[in-house]
Amino acid sequence: MISNSTKTLVVVLKADKDIGTGHLMRVKAILPYLKNVTCYLVSDSISKELYQICDDFERIAVTTKDNLAHTALSFKPDVVLVDHYFLDKSFEASIYHQTKVVVIDDLVNRPHQCHMLFDAWVLRKPEEYKKLVNPQCELCVGSEYNYIRKEFSKIHKVENDTARPRVLVNFGGADPAHAVLMTTKTIVEHKLYEKFNFTIVAGMSNHDFEKIKELVTGISSISLTKHTNNVPKLFSKIDLAIGAAGGMFSERNLAKIPSIVVEIADNQKGTCDFVKNYNIGIPLLLEELSDPNKLTVALQTLYTNKGIYERNCAKLYNSNGLQNVVDKIQGLIDHA
Repeated sequence: MISNSTKTLVVVLKADKDIGTGHLMRVKAILPYLKNVTCYLVSDSISKELYQICDDFERIAVTTKDNLAHTALSFKPDVVLVDHYFLDKSFEASIYHQTKVVVIDDLVNRPHQCHMLFDAWVLRKPEEYKKLVNPQCELCVGSEYNYIRKEFSKIHKVENDTARPRVLVNFGGADPAHAVLMTTKTIVEHKLYEKFNFTIVAGMSNHDFEKIKELVTGISSISLTKHTNNVPKLFSKIDLAIGAAGGMFSERNLAKIPSIVVEIADNQKGTCDFVKNYNIGIPLLLEELSDPNKLTVALQTLYTNKGIYERNCAKLYNSNGLQNVVDKIQGLIDHA
């Protein structure tokens, strides 16, 4: 029976300087569309910089990993949403019989006991999870599900009033690989800013920000910011991008922005092969960001063949993917 009373959703994740900022961002994409729910965040590690973007949560509780289950259950949740690479069946089983458990994953590398599991990787098949989940788990995987807001499919590009292509540089919220700093050094030391206009978004938890700021100070064709709350507006003024194969990779594709793509984390392995096979951008190795010739040639190739890459990007993601995710989770909440 569906109840009209307010339900409780507890999100369990880790988001610190090393990993997890993207997990918080994809959960944040879902929460505003859920109805009749109060949300709480439980974490064993969260960067202080990220608190300012956690306004979707009624309360944030930080505890030890061993105490996550107890803390999550203390809120008497109707649904617990887990997006945490270091939790698996052992954690989920401890709360499974007291609440509905939803897991967001993209690694396919550990067992789960949950009522519903999401994996938004475009090529993911349910069969890949069959031996990793309990028989009662509803698998919601593949191109029909994603965490990309519809605004990214409806971006109206601002006309470029310069002769230089506009390039975004961003490697997620934390960037543990120091890829933004590495790319910025190449741009500045080899004066690539004379051929391109760069917008650099360092990321809220990026500890290289002051070094990057020092490098670009006084260069008019380089714009630097630590974080933006309006990525679609940012994308409207961008022609190309240099970035990681994480959450913003999907947003760039739906927005039809051809990219230089670099794998900087374990969950991104295989993405560069996908980029090459589907001709949606140009893959580079992390160390190749320090090669000005490879960076320049890749950007010029992207710009010259921009129309081809844009058409290929547009074929990948279901523009209703986020709504499909929301509808599934809302169904669990309503019937809890």
